[in-house]
Amino acid sequence: MVTGIVVEERSREGFAELAGLSRGELERELLRSREEVRILKERLDSLLTGNHGDRSVAEILRETAFQQAILIAELREKEEALQKLVITDGLTGLYNHRYFQQRLKEEFQRRRRYITHGDLSLIMIDIDNFKYYNDTHGHPAGDRVLQKVADVLLANARHSDIVARYGGEEFAVLCHDGLADAVCAAERFRREIEAAEFPGQARQPLLEGQTEGSLTICLGVAALAAWMKDPGELVTRADDKLYQAKREGRNRVVY
Repeated sequence: MVTGIVVEERSREGFAELAGLSRGELERELLRSREEVRILKERLDSLLTGNHGDRSVAEILRETAFQQAILIAELREKEEALQKLVITDGLTGLYNHRYFQQRLKEEFQRRRRYITHGDLSLIMIDIDNFKYYNDTHGHPAGDRVLQKVADVLLANARHSDIVARYGGEEFAVLCHDGLADAVCAAERFRREIEAAEFPGQARQPLLEGQTEGSLTICLGVAALAAWMKDPGELVTRADDKLYQAKREGRNRVVY
């Protein structure tokens, strides 16, 4: 029991250290851990032969098993950290574009194969006048805006939603809902971003109905339809609605 507690505490400490490593560093750590596990396995295989001095085989087995438990726990954490790094956007912590496309394809194919498997909708999101914000306040400030927008979207999404940074200042949310529920979710995102405080937002260009500048988003929503033959058609549909929202004045949801 004590061994389990020690391993768990070592695991937490190790995971905190892994959070700051690059992909290359994580891959090197994985190779090192795998080699250590291999060496320990060879040691276990040789325990029943050879001269162990005054120590009993049982003592050596206990010590080696404890060391191996720690190494295996560390190895699993490194593998998990590397996997997370592969699918995560480095700036915002959301899923990245590649993982989003993978999940979109999987969910699309599942619903095309099993018609009754459930609804699927996509929300495409763009930050209004983000280039103006970047040009006015600088790219580091723009990065902080992207991070805060990501945090707001994630805080207001459901656990089953797939929230991703699509690219630049665009985000995507894949919802296991029909169109009506996805539109409600999109409007919730829009309201929360509009209500959030962003440094320097008062200098943003005024939109229709505004008396002072603020940072806002526009959103396009589309639902899976029977005529769609591939997941790209769902993205195109939602993207078309997003650009319609831009043309109609921004800070709005179009579906």
